[in-house]
Parts: sequence; structure tokens; C-alpha cells
Amino acid sequence: MIADSFAQKVAKAQDLPLEQQQHAGTPLTGTMDPTLEKFLHDLIKLIDEKKIDPYVPDSFLNKDIYEKLPEALQGKVDLALVNMVDLVRKIEEYFRSKQTPNECPQYENMLATLLQMKERLEEHHDVFKF
Repeated sequence: MIADSFAQKVAKAQDLPLEQQQHAGTPLTGTMDPTLEKFLHDLIKLIDEKKIDPYVPDSFLNKDIYEKLPEALQGKVDLALVNMVDLVRKIEEYFRSKQTPNECPQYENMLATLLQMKERLEEHHDVFKF
């Protein structure tokens, strides 16, 4: 007999009990890379000191440097800034939440992604405040 197709298996699937759904959505714990941990604390400090605002993308920029960039590079920064702001909001939410562990792979991945975006754009110019 031929094995059930994927669609048939999906059609036959039953919902997980609520307890299993909650367990599946729980972030894993783990140890965070020290570089990312320092980056996190520097980022949160800037937010707490009101030097950057996760709801005001321009607040992330060193304006003097940004305005001197070639237009093409400004465009790249502008495009990345939309994603960076979203990541910073999520990171801050994770940091302040009592329901998420302080160190987990999901959290570390968000920080690593943000740091990588920042470093890629700042290869030649220190365009961000963090």
C-alpha cells in the first residue's frame, strides 16, 4: 500500500491538547554568548536612558554621519532600519518580560541578527548609536 500523502496526513491530524501547545511554545533555556549579552545590556541601557527609542527609527542614527553618507548607502540604512526597529522592540519585550528566560536560543538569534545587520552597515561608517 502506498503511504498517505502529506495532505491526507494533515487532514487526519488532531489538535494538540492545550497543555502540549503551551509546552511547545515555551522558549528553551541556554547560555548566551558573552558578546551578545554585552550588546543586549548596552542596547537596553540606551533605551532606558532615552538615547534611542524603539518607536522612533531616526533615534537609532548618528545623524551627522548618516547625512554625509552617499545616497545609495542611506537607502540601504533606511531599508535595514525598518527591520532593526522591529527587532529592537522584540528584544526589549523579551528582556522586560517575566515569562521568557533571560537566555534562550530565540533571544540570542534576535540579538545576533541585529548585531550582524548593524556590523554589515557599519563596515565603513559608525552610523548607529549602539
